Amino acid sequence: MRSKFGLFLLVMLSGCSAQSPLFSKSEPLHAVGYAPISLQSPSNYQQKLLHAMRASKMDAYRELTEQLGGVMSSSSSTMNSHVLQDGTVSNSSRGVVRGAQVVNSYPDGDMYITELKLDLNRYEKLRRGE
Repeated sequence: MRSKFGLFLLVMLSGCSAQSPLFSKSEPLHAVGYAPISLQSPSNYQQKLLHAMRASKMDAYRELTEQLGGVMSSSSSTMNSHVLQDGTVSNSSRGVVRGAQVVNSYPDGDMYITELKLDLNRYEKLRRGE
């Protein structure tokens, strides 16, 4: 039984080499960020709109960062007498995105939306300093 599991694990890991790309470099990555206009802090509509524009762009960059570098998740649960008392989940991502282009940026109802595109060939060249 152990040898079958070891063989299965070896076959599974052989397809996950460091050389295998996670993305097709011929297709760009796309990310969309959203921000509600009315919930922004300033009282002036134009300032609310500017804040929503920035927030939606930041949200789109967060999405690209998650696509490139993944998401770190952590969770914890507390039990008392076999009854779940509390549970928390937190996620974080960290990375640098170079070469992304704003494809579209527009209000739609109360939401401000920003669409980004990242050419992976360009990203790799910028990352290597070429």
